[in-house]
Amino acid sequence: MEIDTMASRVGIWLLCALILCGEVWAAGPVGLAKSVSSTQSSRALVYRARAVRVLGNRRRRALIPGSAHAVNRKQLERFETDDIHRGLAEIPGVYVREEDGYGLRPNIGMRGANSERSAKVTLMEDGVLIAPGAYAAPAAYFFPLVTRLVGIEVLKGPAGVRFGPATVGGAVNLLSAPIPTERLIIADLAGGNFGYAKAHLGYGESLSHVGWWVEGVGLRSSGFKELDSGGPTGFRKWEVLGKLRLNTSTNRKFMQSLELRADFSDELSHESYTGLSDADFKANPWRRYSGTQNDLMQWNRFALKATHEVRFNESWRLRTDAYRHHFERTWGKLARFAVGKTVDEVLTNPASGSNSVLYGVLSGEMDSTDETEGLILGTNARQFTSMGVQSQLTGNFVTGRLFGRAVKHDLTVGLRLHHDEVRRSVIEETFFMLDGSLVAGESTRQNLRDVTGTTLALAGWAQDTVQIGQVRLSAGMRIEHIGNTWTDTKANTDDTEDPYTTFVPGLGILWEPIKGLGVLAGVNRGFTPVSPGQQAGVLPELSWNYEAGVRWNKSKIRFEAIGFFNDYSNIKGTCSFSAGCDIDTIGQEFNGGRVWIWGLESTAGVLLTPSRGIHVPLSLTYTLTQSEFQTAFYSSNPQWGQVQVGFSLPYVPEHQWSIATGVRWGRFDLGINGRFASPMRNAASDGDDVLETDMISIIDAALNVDLGRWGKVYVNVRNLLDSAQVVSLRPFGARPGMPRQVMVGYKYRL
Repeated sequence: MEIDTMASRVGIWLLCALILCGEVWAAGPVGLAKSVSSTQSSRALVYRARAVRVLGNRRRRALIPGSAHAVNRKQLERFETDDIHRGLAEIPGVYVREEDGYGLRPNIGMRGANSERSAKVTLMEDGVLIAPGAYAAPAAYFFPLVTRLVGIEVLKGPAGVRFGPATVGGAVNLLSAPIPTERLIIADLAGGNFGYAKAHLGYGESLSHVGWWVEGVGLRSSGFKELDSGGPTGFRKWEVLGKLRLNTSTNRKFMQSLELRADFSDELSHESYTGLSDADFKANPWRRYSGTQNDLMQWNRFALKATHEVRFNESWRLRTDAYRHHFERTWGKLARFAVGKTVDEVLTNPASGSNSVLYGVLSGEMDSTDETEGLILGTNARQFTSMGVQSQLTGNFVTGRLFGRAVKHDLTVGLRLHHDEVRRSVIEETFFMLDGSLVAGESTRQNLRDVTGTTLALAGWAQDTVQIGQVRLSAGMRIEHIGNTWTDTKANTDDTEDPYTTFVPGLGILWEPIKGLGVLAGVNRGFTPVSPGQQAGVLPELSWNYEAGVRWNKSKIRFEAIGFFNDYSNIKGTCSFSAGCDIDTIGQEFNGGRVWIWGLESTAGVLLTPSRGIHVPLSLTYTLTQSEFQTAFYSSNPQWGQVQVGFSLPYVPEHQWSIATGVRWGRFDLGINGRFASPMRNAASDGDDVLETDMISIIDAALNVDLGRWGKVYVNVRNLLDSAQVVSLRPFGARPGMPRQVMVGYKYRL
């Protein structure tokens, strides 16, 4: 049935493509056959595709009445970034919690919003939601390979109110490579220590009425951790993507295009949630216990998208996206001990009483002698289906004059119907340690859970930015109507929850007294929906978010400082295995009551030219974030626990810095990037004597040598000082970031 349904959708899209192709053939002043035979004349009429930006260029970003930042292709290629955590390092107000050292499953937070699996951030690629279940289960277990992206955009506050469902923190829009206007061939090959290898190949071209782009990317590593029992700790991950565009002639009154896209992604990673005891981390931070030798994540994703665009004139265009994503993942990993103790309990006190025996079994130093010394391995299998259609009209116009100045409008109106479905199953099996290897017990396999949650959401949004002289006023709103259903197969229950509607307004103002200088302020409603299957009384996450600041962006100097205050009437926590929750509470959401989050985001940059032909770019980013619970309560979410008024949120660094500099001289480009973050609390708490991660201090370096028509050679060194720091303590023990990695590569573009 699934295959038939998929085939029917593909057939419909292909039929649309054939219809448009026939229209092009019949109505275009230059036939497709003629355009192919006469390449020179077709180039003059070629359709110019661009990356699907939601912010515009640097000048337009500087005029947005709100917080908006971007990382362009040159910045990504300078360090050949393939880890989204590193790609976001220079954007203020964004913080991350590392987990595996490679960014396979990112944890991205903004302005105090929990970074756990990036669930409080709206993730998009080319303006379309990409989380496996953006409403039903927003945890980002899938993330595109960053090395194929050509840019990243980040919006916070009123600037991002039209992007949802989550608006408490902000939105991230990833930019894929557009279909090139001319023939383009790219090849990027690299290798490094820890068995690192990268291969990225792409080819595309555009003619008068047709264009295409095909690319494939593969990454692999043998891993930097060392299993006591030996064995793999690395990963392999690859993506294949294809785009086909058909378009009418560029000189027609209404120019239209239809772009079809298909991509397939796959990952196999020998990753574990289990870290180390404090003593073992100090002795060897790269160690992994034998009890995690069977931990394995596998997933695959297949996505289809059809995009139709009509350009009515230079001012107005209508873009419609129809999309369907199917994502399946299976992660088998150590869950707990058969005796009932958690792994974290044992690693916290490995020499205490019976913990010493369990620790010996976990490390492989002792064999299991009876059933109480077994290790429970849990396999969490999930299937996600996400589909929808969205249409957005954009345009600009003038409505008379006011105070002697033209009243200019930049209007965006959109509508989206979106459907999510996620099926969760949990299977547990008991293993015993024997001579350093795990041996499955007899008849110990149990199917503990089989549930399905679905969400159907209708969202509408409108945003109008009005300019009168040096003042820009942006008023936006978003309306979400959401309905959930929940089916528990084992309990034989089926629940249709009452739908609800929420209104998310936003207002921002920017005054530009002189060209390049902007003073801004804004307010918006923050919202995060409730996922299916929650207990009665769980409320959506709601806040009022305020910001005010100043920015300078002119010539070779830029500066921005924005203060923010988020007043949550209800902050919402979500239990997950990665947070340390047990099987009975995974997926449950909890009300956290009122919370205040405030801070400062600042960034500055300058391009120095100490002598002719030598350029020294320098950029600094600093973020201050503080928080306080205004409500006392108890939660079974281990990141909260017993909360008192005045407690701070967990895993939010109070201070965060980023420094990027380098030297560009002729064909040589040397870059250095330093990232620093203060320790993060492992649970909600106050005071300084608490369990927390280490202070993060990472320096990366990159050297690029331009070979002209022959491409470029690059050398990257990540974690130049080879520092070993505790980046996470959840769910079980201390885990490190990546040690020093040296990568050498060659990139060619034709």
